[in-house]
Amino acid sequence: MVAKVTFKIILTYIFLTNLLQAKERVIPINQARSFVNDVVKNMNYFRIEFDDRALSLSETDNGNTIFTLPINSRRNNFEEVIILSYGCIGRAIKYQLDRAVKDGKKIIVPSIVTIECYIPMGRNNTYLVSSLNNKILVQFVDGTITAEQIWREINNTFESSTHFPMTSRTPEIFMTDVDFENMISARIALEGKNSPNLSTILSLATKASWVPGLEGQIEGMLVEHLKENHLVLMTDVMGTEPTESQMVRIGKQFFFHVQKPVDEIVVSHTKDSLRYVWKGNTYPEALDKYYIEYWLKHGL
Repeated sequence: MVAKVTFKIILTYIFLTNLLQAKERVIPINQARSFVNDVVKNMNYFRIEFDDRALSLSETDNGNTIFTLPINSRRNNFEEVIILSYGCIGRAIKYQLDRAVKDGKKIIVPSIVTIECYIPMGRNNTYLVSSLNNKILVQFVDGTITAEQIWREINNTFESSTHFPMTSRTPEIFMTDVDFENMISARIALEGKNSPNLSTILSLATKASWVPGLEGQIEGMLVEHLKENHLVLMTDVMGTEPTESQMVRIGKQFFFHVQKPVDEIVVSHTKDSLRYVWKGNTYPEALDKYYIEYWLKHGL
């Protein structure tokens, strides 16, 4: 048992040191004690085995806060354990953000969540490592996305290892400002709810959850819409032209947002904006300027 724990601590250390380009500093757990306590309570409720001595918080040089949680599973239930663990963390994030908005207090919650799952499989056993945007976790626990959808997102980020050295590739999500992308996507969706140019797509979006294959098509349509109508805006706001992968991530979030009522999007955008400003940033004036000019131009 001691050897197993030591193995996991070493693996966590190696994984974190492999993020040299993105890693900046370790955040003491006590600075986010309320969030961590919520995670531990939720994990214990579902009786998920995890190593609370190896969980960690860190901050990348572009301002992302990363929460890493090592968990254990049996050979035949790792999918369930991983999804439940992300759900436990998502519930804690949502609760902390709701309370922060209500109390008007600054808090620390992760931008990115990484789960390291130990699976007793193979000669040397296996570790599966995945990382998700905090926004996806909140959308999972509030029912915006399904277990099937979040599992697809998890699958897209999986890395695995059966030995100490993990891959030295830095996951792309660590190299972008996640909170910034979340804020941008919510604002574009909020403005798009009243746009006649999006009426057809929005109508289709309401049917996406129960028409097979429609969801992927609509996501593609929204990404193309962003490229054609918002590329200049996003370039002005971000300072550089967004990459294809950024457009896809923002497009997916846009898709989830536009299916919600305006008041829910407003709440979501408020939380995203608070997280962005809490990091010492200023809300981008280019966003307000763009939409003021847009509505005046179209008489809306």
